[in-house]
Amino acid sequence: MATVTLPNLRVFRRQQESISSEFVWDNSSSTLSSVLSENNTLSVSSTSVSNSQSDLSPALPSPTSSLPPPVDPSPMCPTGGKIGNLTLDFDDVKAGPLFNPAHDIWFSEGFLIAPPSSQTSQTYIPSSGGQLVEFVPPSLPSMGRSNVGDTAEIGVGPNAPNPCFRFDFQGASLGCAADGAEKWCEFELSAYRYNEILGTEESIAWSETRRIPACPSFPHGNCRLTSVSFDGYTNITSVLITLRVGTELRVWWGDDFKFGWSDNTCEAAACRAGVAPQSVKRETIESVARRGVWHWTARGLKRLDDEYIWESV
Repeated sequence: MATVTLPNLRVFRRQQESISSEFVWDNSSSTLSSVLSENNTLSVSSTSVSNSQSDLSPALPSPTSSLPPPVDPSPMCPTGGKIGNLTLDFDDVKAGPLFNPAHDIWFSEGFLIAPPSSQTSQTYIPSSGGQLVEFVPPSLPSMGRSNVGDTAEIGVGPNAPNPCFRFDFQGASLGCAADGAEKWCEFELSAYRYNEILGTEESIAWSETRRIPACPSFPHGNCRLTSVSFDGYTNITSVLITLRVGTELRVWWGDDFKFGWSDNTCEAAACRAGVAPQSVKRETIESVARRGVWHWTARGLKRLDDEYIWESV
């Protein structure tokens, strides 16, 4: 899919003091009061987005002068290691909550892969393969409970203190629950980087709002994700995303998240490869099962069957 610059882009630098990130990398779903209808469905207003657009950059002609050959940005390291760029398409992820990590990338509460029965009637089409990721703001099904966060966070989780895990966020294909009459979905993004002195992540004063066109046929289907390229999200440990339609929080979808390691030396690659993989704790799974996981349907949010929670590990 080609990438073109979206209209009505608003980009701004935040000239302010750094703000510490208080997000916790776990997979706990927000606590819910079990007030459900007979079909276990919670009715909420929904809408979404589409009409693929993106950034097209004309290729420069190859120089004919006798310049030295370019340096390969992804050298072959004698000891191997994790190096180069990564695209997450979610096609090898089981249905259910997105337990961490997915190829070294950690996702906060609210991310899930819809079950197969829902995917066939899902309003958005994956930009590649057969699956996409869905983010349900935790407060939507929370029955008015407070202290739930609705900002999605994508990063390296507990590996943030390790400098070799800093990455660049390069792009994604996005869409949200908004119909054509609502015109736009506004994705607010901000970059964070781990501060070794403070011992926590803090804002690097780089933030922007991207307007994605709404899907005219939402929620009836055949909506296409919009391919978006990002600049400025370099050498970071996480990116925060909040989606609004007007002043309302809505469900949103994504596919083909593009990342690149900031340090591609063999030493950094060996550092990343040397970190032991982390598995999901049983307490986390039990907590998610107690609180429940919700996914979008055309008739409102529906609680996911608990079997998908256990089988997604």
